[in-house]
Amino acid sequence: PFPEKLHELISDAEANGQSDVISFFPHGRAFVVHNVERFKNEIMPNYFKQSRYSSFQRQLNLYGFSRITQGRDSGGYYHEYFLRGRPALAIHMKRVGFPKGSIERGNVLKPTTIITPDFYSWAPITNLPNQTTEDEKGEEY
Repeated sequence: PFPEKLHELISDAEANGQSDVISFFPHGRAFVVHNVERFKNEIMPNYFKQSRYSSFQRQLNLYGFSRITQGRDSGGYYHEYFLRGRPALAIHMKRVGFPKGSIERGNVLKPTTIITPDFYSWAPITNLPNQTTEDEKGEEY
């Protein structure tokens, strides 16, 4: 599913020196695409069938990611179950979609106003104690 692929994509990009293209923020609770063109051309084709950035953004919305519109993480995305070093949490992310018939009836879904948490006031996300990195085990975790 999309959230697990996205987690793998970001982890791989950071491990492969492409954190100038996409990366988690230092606190580990949100991520950002720094360079959309390079992301579309160099990274997306390796993980997703679709190659349009708008399709990628739509998947983010369908899985409940919130876009950060203010503060130093502006332009990034976060979800309570999408944390750096915790890929197993992504299995709890469900596709939310739209209520059936809402578009056919002409109802417009208005985005809710969400106040972005101040992630920098929280403890940063670290790997779980029982997790090891690829270098330590010789395989992925």
